[in-house]
Amino acid sequence: MKDRIARARARGDEGAALVLALIVITVIALSLSALLTLSDTSVRTTVGLRDQVADTYNADGAMQAAINNLRNSSYNHNTGQYCFGSSDTLQLPNFHGSDSAAVTCEADPKKVLIQCPSLSNCNRPGNAILTLGKVAGEDGLNITQPSTGSAFRVHGNVFSNSNINVVKGILNTNANVWARGACAGTIQSVGTACNIGGAANELGDDPNYASDASAPPPHRDLPACTTRGTVVTFEPGTYDDAVGLSTMMKSSSACKDSTWWFKPGTYYFDFRNSGTNSNPLLPSGSNIWTIDNGTLVGGTPTNAAGIIIAKPPVMPDIPGACDNPINDAGAVGVQFVFGGDSQLVVNKGHAEICGSYHTDRAPIAIYGQTTGADTPTAWTGTNALSMTTVDDPGVFTNNPGWIGLADGKSATWVKTSASNETGTVKVSGYTPPTAIPAGSVLTAAKLIVAHGNTAGSTQDALSVRLEPTNGTPFSVTVPSYGDTAVHTESIDVLQGGLGTLAQLVTSGNLSGTKLTYSAGVKHKGTEMLDTLRLELTVVTPTLRGGSGCITNTPYTGVGNASTCAVVSAQSNDSLFYVQGTTYTPKAVLDITLNNAEEQVFRFGVVSRSLWVKVTGSFTFGGPVIEVPDDSPGFVFSLYLSTYICSGSGPCSTGGTPALRSKIALVDSNPMTPSPGHRQVTVLSWSRPG
Repeated sequence: MKDRIARARARGDEGAALVLALIVITVIALSLSALLTLSDTSVRTTVGLRDQVADTYNADGAMQAAINNLRNSSYNHNTGQYCFGSSDTLQLPNFHGSDSAAVTCEADPKKVLIQCPSLSNCNRPGNAILTLGKVAGEDGLNITQPSTGSAFRVHGNVFSNSNINVVKGILNTNANVWARGACAGTIQSVGTACNIGGAANELGDDPNYASDASAPPPHRDLPACTTRGTVVTFEPGTYDDAVGLSTMMKSSSACKDSTWWFKPGTYYFDFRNSGTNSNPLLPSGSNIWTIDNGTLVGGTPTNAAGIIIAKPPVMPDIPGACDNPINDAGAVGVQFVFGGDSQLVVNKGHAEICGSYHTDRAPIAIYGQTTGADTPTAWTGTNALSMTTVDDPGVFTNNPGWIGLADGKSATWVKTSASNETGTVKVSGYTPPTAIPAGSVLTAAKLIVAHGNTAGSTQDALSVRLEPTNGTPFSVTVPSYGDTAVHTESIDVLQGGLGTLAQLVTSGNLSGTKLTYSAGVKHKGTEMLDTLRLELTVVTPTLRGGSGCITNTPYTGVGNASTCAVVSAQSNDSLFYVQGTTYTPKAVLDITLNNAEEQVFRFGVVSRSLWVKVTGSFTFGGPVIEVPDDSPGFVFSLYLSTYICSGSGPCSTGGTPALRSKIALVDSNPMTPSPGHRQVTVLSWSRPG
């Protein structure tokens, strides 16, 4: 019995051992399986990471190759150029082993800033403020702040060729201040030097900028003004009617509360409402253009995000309504050129004027013309306009062609009866030898008639009918005489500058004229007509240097009737921004600042004298007048995208790139890049995948 029990226990232990053995084997097997699975995953991950790292290294290498290619090139985004010679894609076959790469290039030239190889070859002024006047009793720079502790901030140098008068407050700049005369008031700067006299300083010289207008652009009539709250569009050209502009931009105007959009281009304002050689056809008044309502936008319009749009909205927010050349190298703006005694006053309206970016000169937005004067063209005396054709000799059958010559030889009508008869002769021609451009002013017009009668009588009824082409005909009386001599008459046909000839001259449509001579004769005798000629004196549009009150001195501020500023802003309700250089070397700027939200004058001010008054409502804490720093800046930026492909190439540039970078190429002179010496700045480096 004991033996059976012992054997049974032995068999039971063996069974338990077997179960334990199976459990151990199962655990070990599962563990080995997990280890093998982990090992396989690790191997596959390692292989994947190795491939990813390889792609990354390849993309980095390809990008470096592209950057080095650009560094050693002369590419500067000129028309017809490609980033990599003949293409904007750089193919790199067999770049790494059996793999290939490609890098594409896309120019983004909107970050061009300042290029100043030298002061004379620079696209921004050397000073934020430069005043050129040296007039006794006239401040070069006059600044008035609302309180003694208020700072008028400037970014850049300040140079006055006379004195600086800080009437109240502080003149603060991050650069230097120079004055050839005395300085009064508080000035904060890196360095201040006053009373320097005639000491040489290139920064004090007139940069002598040329305007964009070498001749007056085509004359423009004012656009229609009929509907309130619209966009009224102006085309580049010559404008001569300050009264018309001011009337349009009044709060009582039919198109009040509108946007006055001056499309990109050159505008020449030479107002002829009053003064010497004024145009009687224009409304009488001053040559002051006043913006009293609405918003003027000059240049390429942009939205609030700075994106170019087709046209500005009605009453846009400013600043920011036009493309600013300090932000966009592609900015195409306006240049407002003022001639004669033409003036601009920003009163209760708003204005933002944007200039055009240039790599080699300042982006001048406002230009005061310095040279030029009216030069009348006179067709008088032997140069008077004469006939070329006898249209109908009528009764003047003897030598009618002699009418065109002032030679003492006459066309004649031999009258053999004593009855009352009227004889006529019609001739034409009288075409100016050169076309008269629109906007011209007819200042004198005379009809020259040489005539007589062998039986003279003061009772003869003589007249000439003038029929200008495209104009309204009119007639003038010719005096008769009781003697037998040939008399030469000079008859005024100007009609006060308001008549047909004047209208045709101003519209640029005076071409030819027909003249009909009529003689009502009650006696026998021979009627003689030696000549019919027209004498005209015309003033054509020309670039006129500042004149009148613009150039009178000394300027002592608003309210002096004998002197005036070419541009002024005087109302608490006005907003005025110039995104570009203001250049009025022979004229004064007088600006009252109210409610401005950023810099008022960008790219500096050059004037004879500058007066600035800041009111208590002006809260902008940054520089009011600035010039960009003197540094090469980004010539232009480029987007580079790298693609990695299997195989020797060419590599496809479709899909998502392995690497994308934005770089900037910087040249000391962007006009002539120097391969191998160019600076490359990496602006961003990202992996889109």
